[in-house]
Amino acid sequence: MAKSWFLKGAPVDGNTVLIPMHSFPATVGRSTQCAVTIDSNGVSRFHAQFDMSAQGELLLTDLGSTNGTYRNRERITAPTSIIEGDILHFGSAEFRVNQTEIGNSQFQSKACSEQTCFFDIAQHSLPENFLLQESDFIEMLSSGLLKVAWQPIVDFHTLDVLAYEVLGRGAHLALPQSPMQLFQLAEKINKEVALSQAFRVCGAKAAARRGEPVRLFMNSHPQEMFLESFFTSVEQICLLAPQMELVMEIHETAVVEGNRLKIVVDRLRSNGVLMAYDDFGAGQARLQEIAEIPADIVKFDMALIRDIHRAPPKKQQMIEQLVKIVTDLGSQTLAEGVETEEEAVVCRQMGFQLCQGYLTGKPELV
Repeated sequence: MAKSWFLKGAPVDGNTVLIPMHSFPATVGRSTQCAVTIDSNGVSRFHAQFDMSAQGELLLTDLGSTNGTYRNRERITAPTSIIEGDILHFGSAEFRVNQTEIGNSQFQSKACSEQTCFFDIAQHSLPENFLLQESDFIEMLSSGLLKVAWQPIVDFHTLDVLAYEVLGRGAHLALPQSPMQLFQLAEKINKEVALSQAFRVCGAKAAARRGEPVRLFMNSHPQEMFLESFFTSVEQICLLAPQMELVMEIHETAVVEGNRLKIVVDRLRSNGVLMAYDDFGAGQARLQEIAEIPADIVKFDMALIRDIHRAPPKKQQMIEQLVKIVTDLGSQTLAEGVETEEEAVVCRQMGFQLCQGYLTGKPELV
C-alpha cells in the first residue's frame, strides 16, 4: 500500500471523519464540484486547494475565501507547505492532516462519498477539537523531557525531614512547565495516565541518582487507579530505585470506590508500597470509606489548612475532631499547605503529626 494524505475531521455522531486525497489538485469548498465539500455558510464555494509539488511537498493555497484558511491557527495568504500533524481550518471547519499507509476501505464516514464530504458547521470562531501542541507533547513523553521537584515532608514537632513529595514539571521548550497546564493538555489527547506515569519514572530516576534511602510520595491520576498498567508502572519505578520507600497518593475521588480500592491497596502493600489519601476534606471522600480502608497517611487538603488560625471556632473544632478520628484509625495525619507559623501553631495543637508547605520547605528541583 502506498502512503496517502488524508484529512481527519472532528468526530461526528461518534464516528471520526477521514477524507483521503487520492489525486491533486484537490479543492475544498462549499461547491459539490470540490473534492472535499463542506456544507457551511462560513465556507466559500471554492475555498482552498491542495497541490503536490514536483518534490512531493504538499501545498495549500487559499482561493480568496471570505473567512480564511488557517494552518495551525494562523491565516495563510500564499501557498503554504503542509506537513503531517498540521491543524487546518477552512472557515470554522477543522481538520488534522495525516499521512500513513492506509487502504481506501478504511476511510468511512456517514457523511462521505468517495472524496466528497458534507458537514453542517455553524460555528463562527475557530474550534479546537485538535491539540496544536500534540506532536510536542508526544515528543516530551517519548524523550523524557520532564523534571521533578521534591518538597520536604517534616515531623511537625522535631521538624526532621521524613520524606519528600515528587512534583512533576515540564522541560520541553514548546510546552508549559506547570503540571496543571500539562495535565490540561494531556486531557485533550487522552494522555493523562501516560503523563502521570512519566512523572513517577522521572522521580524514581532522581531517587536512583541520590543513591541513599529515601521515602517519596508520588501522585496517581484518578483515571489510572483501577488499570493493570498502574501496578506495572509502580513495579517498574520500584525496580528503578530499590532504595526508595514509595508512598502512593490516592486522590480522594477514588476513595468512594470502596471494593475496588481495597484491591488496589492490598496489591500496593503486597509490594511494600505505602498508601496516602490525598486532598482529604476537599470533596466527596467519606469517613466510612477511610475507616474501612485505612491509609498509612491522610493528607488534609490545603483549603482546610489555609488561615486555619482565623477560622471560626466551630470549624477548628470540626477539623480537630477529624484529626483525632483519622489518628485513632491508625493513620498519620499530614497538614498540607502550611505557610505561616500561625497556621503551624494551630495545626500542632490539633494533633497533626506531619507538615508540608512553604513554611518548612519549598519544592526544589533535583
